[in-house]
Amino acid sequence: MICLSDLPAMFLDIWPRILVMDALRYLIPASLAALVVFAWAPAWLRRRRLQARHPRSADFRREIGFSLLTVLIFSLTGFGIYTGMQVGLFQVYGEIAVHGWGWLLASIALALLAHDTYFYWAHRAMHHPWLYRRIHRLHHRSVTPTPWAAYAFHPTEAVIEAAFLPLFLLFVPMHGLAVTIFLAVMILRNVVGHAGFELHPAGMARSPWFGWLTTTTHHDMHHARPDGNYGLYFTWWDRLMGTEHPDYHDRFDAATGRKPAAGALPAAIAALTIVLLAAAPRPAQAADVLGRWVTPGVKAVVELAACDGGALCGRVVWLWDTVDAAGAPRRDAENADAQLRDRPLQGLALLSGLRSDGTGAWHDGDIYNPEDGQTSAASLRLRAPDVLEVTGCRLVFCRTQIWRRPQSLALALTTILGRAH
Repeated sequence: MICLSDLPAMFLDIWPRILVMDALRYLIPASLAALVVFAWAPAWLRRRRLQARHPRSADFRREIGFSLLTVLIFSLTGFGIYTGMQVGLFQVYGEIAVHGWGWLLASIALALLAHDTYFYWAHRAMHHPWLYRRIHRLHHRSVTPTPWAAYAFHPTEAVIEAAFLPLFLLFVPMHGLAVTIFLAVMILRNVVGHAGFELHPAGMARSPWFGWLTTTTHHDMHHARPDGNYGLYFTWWDRLMGTEHPDYHDRFDAATGRKPAAGALPAAIAALTIVLLAAAPRPAQAADVLGRWVTPGVKAVVELAACDGGALCGRVVWLWDTVDAAGAPRRDAENADAQLRDRPLQGLALLSGLRSDGTGAWHDGDIYNPEDGQTSAASLRLRAPDVLEVTGCRLVFCRTQIWRRPQSLALALTTILGRAH
C-alpha cells in the first residue's frame, strides 16, 4: 500500500519518465510525418494534397504548442494510472501468461473499438455550439491540419481524451505491452488523419474489406467542413448515425487519382447553371450574412433577411427538385402538425428568431428541417464572406452544415470546368 507521504518522491521519480515517453511518442511520428509531407514528399504524394490552402508558420507554432500541453496532461494521467496500478485500482498486469497471447491481442482490439465509440460520441458532443465555442473550436483553428495537429487540443478537451484509458482499465485487464501498442496506434492514427495528404491506397474507401477504416481524407474533410466525419479509427458510427459526408468517397477517389464517374462534367455544368440562376439579385456586403445561400448538394437556396424585432429569418427561395414523383409541387409532408403538411416547400420559412452576438455569430433561433418535420435550436456563424456555418441542436445532438454564396460556388465550378478543359 502506498502512503501519501511517499507520493511526492514517487512523482518526482516516475512522472518525468512518463512525460519524456509521451513527448517522444508525439514528437517522433508527428515530426517524421511532417518531414515526409513537407520536405521529402515524392511526386505521387504531392499530387495527393487534400486542400489548396497551405498551413502558415503560425499554424505550426499553435499546433505544436497545444500538442505539448496535451502531452503534459496525458503524462499526468499516465502517472495517475501508474499510481492506481500500485493499489490495484487499474487492471494492468505484467506477465503475459496470466491471460495468454490471445487475450493480449483481443484486449487491443477491444480497446480500439471502445475508444472509437468513446471518441465518436465525445467528439460529436463537443460540436454542440456551447462546447464548440469554449473547447473544441481551438482544434478546428487548424482548417488545413498538419501532422503536428495530432494533439492540438484545448486543455479541457485533452482531459476528456485522456479519461478514456483509465476508465477502460477500471473494467478490462490489459498487459503493459497491449497498452503500449494501443497508445502507439492512437498517435499514429492521429498523425495520419492530420497529414494533409492522402496516404492510403486508391480504392480503399470503397473496399468491402478496408472501407470501414478511416482515411486521411475522412478526417481532413472534418476540419474543412466540421459537420460530419466524427470517427477516429472506423467509419461505422458515422455511417450508422448518418454523419459521414456524402461526397467522402468521391473526394477520396479524386485525391488518389481516380477519374470522376461518367456524367460528372455535365452534372457540374448543370449545377453551375443553377447556381448562377439562383444568385442573389444584389451582391451581399463582405461581412453581411443577409442574402442568398446554397445548401449542401445544391438542394436549395435559402434567403436570409431581417424580420420582426430585428431578428434574422430565412426562407426557401429555390429548390433543385420542385416536384414529387407524381409531378405535384413538393409539400411539407413530414411536418408533425398535420394541418401544415399541405404547405409548399417553395417559400417555406426554415430559420427564425436568430440574434447577433456582435462577433459574426447568431444564436437563440430555430431551424426547421422539412426532411423529418422537426425543429431544432439554431445558431449561425459567418466563417468567411461566402461561407456560413449553420448548426441545429436537439438536446445534446447537433448537426452542422456549410452553406455557401451562389457566386462563390459559381466561381469554384467555373475554375473546375476550366481545369477539366
